[in-house]
Amino acid sequence: MRRLALLALLAVGLSAPALAQVPTIDNANLEKAREIASSTQQILDADRQILQFTQKTLQAVTGDRSSQAQGSLAQMALGGGFSMSQAPSLGSVISGGALSFAGMGAGSQNIVSTLINGLQLVQTITGLTSGQSHPVDAAYKNSVNVAATLSGLINSTQSAVQTRSQAFTQGGQMIGQAPDLKGSVDQNTQVQIQTGQTINELNGVVNNAAAAANQANLDRIAAESAAARAMRFTQ
Repeated sequence: MRRLALLALLAVGLSAPALAQVPTIDNANLEKAREIASSTQQILDADRQILQFTQKTLQAVTGDRSSQAQGSLAQMALGGGFSMSQAPSLGSVISGGALSFAGMGAGSQNIVSTLINGLQLVQTITGLTSGQSHPVDAAYKNSVNVAATLSGLINSTQSAVQTRSQAFTQGGQMIGQAPDLKGSVDQNTQVQIQTGQTINELNGVVNNAAAAANQANLDRIAAESAAARAMRFTQ
């Protein structure tokens, strides 16, 4: 009996390690692991797409787009032509300064010369010689110079309006062609700048109109002063 018992224990001891090495598959855990792996892959794919969109968005809102905001857009206000900032100063002419055509085109100078020669204006109102001076003659000379300057400015401004209109048309054709948001924003900024320059040109025109209107006041004052001087009693 003892011998049989020992043999039975020995048989059990020898068979135990063999049973421990038998592989087992837990289908529930395996399925859950597959779901986790699939979800992880989806998350990684989504992260890659987000990263790509983020990089594209960053490129669309950063960087230099000055080349897209130049060209026709940068020429809309002035059009590469006449600018009121180049115009001669009416204030200088009114205060007795010499007639100047600085900044005007050659066509404007020719128009002014033809206008003055065609009017065949006298040199003085009072008839005094060049060695003598009179307020009326000074006012007359200033009025002639102001009228001549204004004629040149009007011609130059009309030419600038035509050039500016063409530049606006060409610049408008670039609207909507920016490849990204940054380019569109820079183009819009350029348009705002050109609008400001156009308004500044308008201010220059209005200032010259006001200066021309003031010349009439100066002429009237000079005439009244001359009349008062002529009526003054002297011994």
